[in-house]
Amino acid sequence: MRIDVQCHIFPKIIQDYMLQNPYPKCFRTNDALICDFGSQILALADDKYDPASVLKSMDEGQVDIALISPNIPDPGFLPPDKAAELCVKLNEETQEITDHSNGRFFGIGLLPWHNPAEAVKEVSHIKSLGMKGVMLFSRNGDLQVDDKQLEPVYDAVAAAGLPVLIHPTVPMWADSIGDYGMVAANSFVIDTAFAFLRLVYGGIMDRHPQMKVVMPHAGGVLPFLDGRLAPARAEIPAGEARNVKEVMFGDQTWFDLANHSPNILGYFKNYLGLSRAMYATDYPFASHVMATALQDRMGFTSDELKEINWKNANRLFDLGL
Repeated sequence: MRIDVQCHIFPKIIQDYMLQNPYPKCFRTNDALICDFGSQILALADDKYDPASVLKSMDEGQVDIALISPNIPDPGFLPPDKAAELCVKLNEETQEITDHSNGRFFGIGLLPWHNPAEAVKEVSHIKSLGMKGVMLFSRNGDLQVDDKQLEPVYDAVAAAGLPVLIHPTVPMWADSIGDYGMVAANSFVIDTAFAFLRLVYGGIMDRHPQMKVVMPHAGGVLPFLDGRLAPARAEIPAGEARNVKEVMFGDQTWFDLANHSPNILGYFKNYLGLSRAMYATDYPFASHVMATALQDRMGFTSDELKEINWKNANRLFDLGL
């Protein structure tokens, strides 16, 4: 059994909204949606995101189940009212794809985070659809993840028992690194680290101790900031002073292993262990064949492989396997 906890689709409803939105500037070619963010151009090829193509990639990489979600461009680039409209339709379409997958897919829902009142309502909708978590982008419109306006949304997510999967998007500082493709290639694993730091420093993790958060890409740059994560910060209010390492090593924080470097995965195992680590590809940005082949070269024990491949995901997302 092998479960991919970061696998992407792109339902047509997203492009319907994005093509009418001034930013990013989106247009169609014969076989792709092109999104121009100014600092970065993303091409979303139709064939890669088709559910049949996802299943084919999974079969080739010996992956049984995937947690599917849309990604970039995300609802945060739409006006708040349009984002709320999109999320309702998008989550229903994602769940419909899941329902027709013969048990191969579970859905992750998207929220209009920059429309907090509607986001709270959408949490209930996501739960009723049977989806297994919610995605939190590293920015949501003009709101940082620790913005006080989002507190009711975190309350609702925690009460619903839905894990929060952090995912990068084009960051607020993208214009300063728009050269050489650095936005997609380099900034994403940095920006998700900033998002996690805000969740800790802002006290959100402390105020919602039952809420589970998944850090992508083997923690991004967080493990390499080790020496700067331990000291308590004077800026953290009294009573909310857990430092980042305490939260990282605690049972609130989980990790996907969508990082395709054997050196990084080896370091991750030695630093954080594998008890809260899960197989992931970030498909279509990497194939299931690539991720599985790399994992098989890592020398993990059979018990470690069971944890990574499915047991940890089953435990976190309550998949009933």
